[in-house]
Amino acid sequence: MGQAVQTAKEVHAHLCELLDWQFAERDDQAVAHALHRGQGVDAVYGLDEAGLLDGFLAFVTASGIKAHWQTLTIAGVRHLFVPVIMFVLLYGTRVLFGIASSNALPALRFSNVAVMALLGFNAHQVADGMSRRGAKPRTAASEYTLMDPQTLRNAICKISATALEDLFNGTIRALAAFGVFMAEVMVAVDDTRSVTPPTFQGGGQQAVTEYPYDRHGAQVAIPQLLYGWRLIALIDLRTLIPLAIKSVPIQAHEAPYLVALVQQAQANLAPHSRISRLVVDRADVDGPSLHALHAMGITFVVIAKSNMVVRDAALVEQAGTPIYERTETVRRGQGREAYTETWVSRVRVVQDLRQWDNFRPPVEAGQPLKWAQRPVLHTGVVNQWRNRAADPDSGRVYGTNAPITDPWPVVDSYADRSWIENGLFRNSKQFWGLPRWFPQKTEAGVQSHLTFVVMMLAVAAAYRLWAKAQSGVLAAAPDYQIAQGVHKIIDAQTGAVSRVPEPKPVRRTHLATRFAAEAAAPPATPTAPAWSHEQLEGQGPLRWRRHLQCENRDKVIVFVGHQYGIFYASELLILSGVPVRELPPHLGSRDDILRRYGCLSET
Repeated sequence: MGQAVQTAKEVHAHLCELLDWQFAERDDQAVAHALHRGQGVDAVYGLDEAGLLDGFLAFVTASGIKAHWQTLTIAGVRHLFVPVIMFVLLYGTRVLFGIASSNALPALRFSNVAVMALLGFNAHQVADGMSRRGAKPRTAASEYTLMDPQTLRNAICKISATALEDLFNGTIRALAAFGVFMAEVMVAVDDTRSVTPPTFQGGGQQAVTEYPYDRHGAQVAIPQLLYGWRLIALIDLRTLIPLAIKSVPIQAHEAPYLVALVQQAQANLAPHSRISRLVVDRADVDGPSLHALHAMGITFVVIAKSNMVVRDAALVEQAGTPIYERTETVRRGQGREAYTETWVSRVRVVQDLRQWDNFRPPVEAGQPLKWAQRPVLHTGVVNQWRNRAADPDSGRVYGTNAPITDPWPVVDSYADRSWIENGLFRNSKQFWGLPRWFPQKTEAGVQSHLTFVVMMLAVAAAYRLWAKAQSGVLAAAPDYQIAQGVHKIIDAQTGAVSRVPEPKPVRRTHLATRFAAEAAAPPATPTAPAWSHEQLEGQGPLRWRRHLQCENRDKVIVFVGHQYGIFYASELLILSGVPVRELPPHLGSRDDILRRYGCLSET
């Protein structure tokens, strides 16, 4: 077929009109037909990082997140030469790709025409910049493309604190409406420090003491003064998506923010989901706050502090109560070196404790609650944990406001809480640049960066789960470590043993013993598999990016007007009419390729 010829002037004019601030739309078949007809294309680029944004931007649009991001306004900027959403996308992709420095954006992002075209820019803007003023500071040593990175930094840091909160909360509301979360959500709350140099404006300071070991093996105390902020996050333990966040000075205690954080998360989920179970650390053990959650109908699990009277009461009153024993058979090693290990854990249950004075509704001064009016706490006392016996006076005591019929979901809840560190804070620090890479050395710079990092992590996690669901290949919850579990109930007086049947497989990621067997009630009708971080099979952000790069290294992205297609390089040649003598086996024959894109008549 003859190839349509465009002059350089026509191509330049068409590229200047391309996309018009809209996301490009993927339509492989339409672009393939254009190639097969010999129609001129606007641009062809190697896929590289654009392969990640291809599906990501489709998810952002389909989930309603794009529509919400378009409502953002930056009141601190009088004149903007691009829509505000473009600043959100540019800074968001910086976080998504883990670009450490804003000054590296021209070389690593602004000059990537394929990525910029997906975001809504065109090749002329990428090559010549957005304005004449932006072209003035260009030199041979510093050639700004698209825009000066300082422009992006200034715009992001001028977003007000209220607007940042609305940006994050609206994103979570869009995910909830899209069906990402289960109807009943189990969450955990924790915090992490974001330490900055003392030169940052508006930060707090906290005195801490570290206890490292010297070269002689002796532990020494070293007092330090830390500067910065503290990020408090509430995370859905099934998807590992943060539902609400709060940034406070580094010296602030997180307990006073617990109720407001839960209320915000509950508002973000409503009316599609609701928080029904909460796990908190010792730092959040605050009686009035937990009673407020109790009044909201939320079941909480806490670990009692060593100085609490209710903990001492549980240790005393456990004598004579039945012993709940769990035996877990654990696989260790690989291949010929594989072996099994047996863990035995024992827990006792003490119910109806009223010794926690602060766990109560507000009362008037001088009118304390009577004993019978006090809310009750139910506890699980760990006597032995995985073959290690607890000291009589130092055993762990887990408390909950719900009656305990089986102590293992209560004990397992606290183990599930570790996912907030492993799934949120560790990833965000190591890959997403949570405690560094701030756009400015100010409070606004830190607040905006923390919000964008957690928001992009949430959207990326939801996108990956959505992509798994779209593929139709869903992984079973892992059972690679705990191969078998046996439950017993032992009468402390007679030693009589009764067994409790255990559903198989017993999974390592128990999610509070699978959310107490999904509230002990199977659904009346079959439901779709739940979106869960287990579907990612332990693949973190870095491995995910590496997998995408490997998957897309032989592909190209072709733009035709507002549409684009993604093809293997050999497919592009076949569709364009170029003979290819040796095709990769997985692509099939020439006719297979043409038939796949509807370019071959079946007659």
